[in-house]
Order: sequence, then structure tokens, then C-alpha cells
Amino acid sequence: MKKITTALALCLSMSFFAQKGPFPALAGHTLEGSVISLPLAGTKKFTVVGICFKRSAEENLKTWIQPMYDTFVAKAKGTDYFDVANYYDVNYYFIPLISGFKKAAADFKAATQKDLWKNVIDCDTDIKLLKEQLKPADEGLPYFYVIDTNGKIVEVVSGKFSEDKMDKIQDAID
Repeated sequence: MKKITTALALCLSMSFFAQKGPFPALAGHTLEGSVISLPLAGTKKFTVVGICFKRSAEENLKTWIQPMYDTFVAKAKGTDYFDVANYYDVNYYFIPLISGFKKAAADFKAATQKDLWKNVIDCDTDIKLLKEQLKPADEGLPYFYVIDTNGKIVEVVSGKFSEDKMDKIQDAID
């Protein structure tokens, strides 16, 4: 019994560290055409990265689009100093690691708001390598990683949007 408990504790701690370790090096370009590498070197802001590993994650991902946009992308119109978008000054990126995205990028760009193009990354890094490093429990779900200024993953949430999951992301940034 003691051996089983020790083995379970070891497995749980390994999965915890696998998701909370350093974010793997990733290269790509935004839909605007800018070259980008993550994690961002020398940044003074936290980074939130949303990753979709398979097309089957699309329905759950759609539940996140508006809340993430409102919280991390939209800029205040006017002088409301308490606007959430101003308060959460983070780098935010979405990376669709789905097969065929390079071919579908033009269609995706046509269907996406122009102010989001700088936040969507077409990944040039080997997708299999990223999956091995990030170890998603279920590739059919979207994942959101909060990365600190040192490139370390400090929070991971996945699945359909909920206020509790958004709170976890925001708490990690605070």
C-alpha cells in the first residue's frame, strides 16, 4: 500500500511540474506577418497563451473568444480608468496547433477581427515536440497557459469557459 501511495504521489507531482515548468520555446509569425518567439525574452508583462491542439477543441474554444478579447485585447473607449482591459496589461496570444492551419490561415484571417491578427500565431515549431513538452491531458480541449516574466508556466486551465477558470487566470496575473 505504501508503494502505491508513493507511486501515485510521484506521478501527480510529475504531472504538476510538467504543466507548471518553463514554457517551451516556440517560433512563428502573427497573422499580421510579424515574427515572434515565445516565451518573450525580457518582458515586464505576464503572457497568456491559448492553444488549440485539435479541431475538436473548437466548440469549447469559441466559449473563450469574447471573454478573452474583452479582458486582454479590447482597449477602453474613453477615460474609464477602471476598465478591465487596462488593468490586465498582458501579452495575449492564441496558437492553433491544428493540422492544415497554414492553408486555412487566410480564411481564418478573413473571419477574424483585424485587431486580433497580432495575437494569433501561426506556429513554425514542430507540433509533436510542443505536445511532448506541454503534455496536454486531453488534446480535444483548448488550453490557456499563464506565463510569468521569467518564462515559467504559473497557471493552466482547459476546457469550456467558466468564470472560475477566468478567475484562476486573473489571479495568476495578479
